[in-house]
Amino acid sequence: MLLVAGLPSLIAIILVALIVQPFDGTEPLDGAGVPQDETSDGPNVLIFVTDDQRADSMEVMPKTSRYFMDEGTWYPNAFATTPVCCPSRASIFTGRFVHNHGVEQFTPYRLDQATTLQATLRDSGYRTGFFGKYLNAWSLADNPPHFDEWAVFPQSSERTYRGRRWRVGDRITNVGRYSTDYLRDRAVAFLEKASSESADSPWLMYISTPAAHLPFVAERRFKETPVGRWKGNEGVFERDLSDKPVAVRRPTKGKCNFRCGSEVRAQQFRTLMSVDSMIGKVMKRLADLGQAENTLALFVSDNGTMWGEHGVANKRWPYTESIQIPMGVRWPSEMEPGVDDRLVATVDIAPTVLDAVGVPAEDSTEMDGRSLLDEQWARDEMLLEHWSSSTVPGYASIRTAGYQYIEYYAEDMRRVTFREYYDLASDPWQLENLLAGPNRTGAPDGATLRELSHTLNRLRRCQGQSCP
Repeated sequence: MLLVAGLPSLIAIILVALIVQPFDGTEPLDGAGVPQDETSDGPNVLIFVTDDQRADSMEVMPKTSRYFMDEGTWYPNAFATTPVCCPSRASIFTGRFVHNHGVEQFTPYRLDQATTLQATLRDSGYRTGFFGKYLNAWSLADNPPHFDEWAVFPQSSERTYRGRRWRVGDRITNVGRYSTDYLRDRAVAFLEKASSESADSPWLMYISTPAAHLPFVAERRFKETPVGRWKGNEGVFERDLSDKPVAVRRPTKGKCNFRCGSEVRAQQFRTLMSVDSMIGKVMKRLADLGQAENTLALFVSDNGTMWGEHGVANKRWPYTESIQIPMGVRWPSEMEPGVDDRLVATVDIAPTVLDAVGVPAEDSTEMDGRSLLDEQWARDEMLLEHWSSSTVPGYASIRTAGYQYIEYYAEDMRRVTFREYYDLASDPWQLENLLAGPNRTGAPDGATLRELSHTLNRLRRCQGQSCP
């Protein structure tokens, strides 16, 4: 009688215990994007994102090259549509140009998180995880939306390289280890959990490293590792900059010459060695768990950087070394290895994933990019855009296989203050601006220049499939 009489109270206690659970950092606090009962049968998705890595830096990443160059599809003509960390990462999340997602600078809270890839996949039954660098200027007081698990930091710095001041679950803590070691273990744990506990649910995981962003904190074992002699290139040794904009001729943070570029390159390479080790171990564990065949894996950088070309360093510039990025895709069950020469970009990542997953277009926000899985299209031109900063003025640019046209703007992003035009076939290092230098051979005539400007103005307002 006592057992029966106490049963309602016991049930109530159990229900309360089930409802009032302490938050452990594996579910969102606000309930947004709670997984639905129905789960997708699509592929797993694994996205590696490096920081400020140039396209010509893969020589120190043999494991990554094996997986994504030799065993995957490599895109030698891949670009960051805006070569700045936060805006570019928002484009990776959304498949949209900056003028459509609104994150023009380090303004992550302008992003509509409901329109991100992770939100769409989580609503489709995917388990989601993010480990590493999230969005610049994101507050560590806030959890990254639409993820089930996370260990994040907003900015590549000495302390985040060393595993200090991360948000892990619902608390700010020191992970106490070198960043890529910790990222490797969190990624492997995520894979093992998904394999053992949630085998019927596909997953999305971002792994985003602080490397190869300054301050270039190398892991102890790689601090003195030789990186090979660099001979520089024609852009580094350019002497006559009279045809370049004022911000190049008199850079705010000073000139960068061959010696400066060599040092930046060496330090970046040493941080990338750790990334290569991490990627190799994560990919091996993926295979050991039997999930490699049905995992769409992508490797990309958020933007490139300058090693002294035209006398400048850092990123943000519209020149090749700043905008061109390494990018590879690997999906053994569906994609044959090879090289794809099409013009592709960061805005194509999210559409590619949704195409692979099979999410209906009406279930996601319209995207500006294209699915790399669709072999029926090829871009003739690429839009690049940048909003004014303390070091580089605002600009927009049309990039094709044969030429690049650039307009720099006043603070209003409307009035043109300077133009550049480069014949990439005869001048791949962009030494001669045919609109300002002494050599005008091959320069567009007045009518062509007006048409280029008109086209660029139209592309700067494009949306969805009207974008290049």
